[in-house]
Amino acid sequence: MGRYYSLTLAALLILPCASLQSAQETQEYFEPGIELPDAEGRELILRACTRCHTLEGVPAYSKYWGFERWLPMVENMIEHGSKLNEAEKIVVTKYLATYFGTDSDE
Repeated sequence: MGRYYSLTLAALLILPCASLQSAQETQEYFEPGIELPDAEGRELILRACTRCHTLEGVPAYSKYWGFERWLPMVENMIEHGSKLNEAEKIVVTKYLATYFGTDSDE
């Protein structure tokens, strides 16, 4: 029982620290003033896009690119190692076109 207790205690102490570090690492990818709306695709962008680069260039396309322009960009990122399957690729592209493009409902 002592070993099980020790392993459980260690897990309880380490996991919150790992979550905190992960949150801190994620924050490094946000430039001042850049916010990702909480919608379908946000977590995919955080997982797939910010592994290699920040998001500082994304706002430059606000009201400029639609789905048809974002899609080749997302496909290019996949060719360079971003881990998105076909369905995720469409979700990310729709998210970018809606929140950082011309496809918003505004």
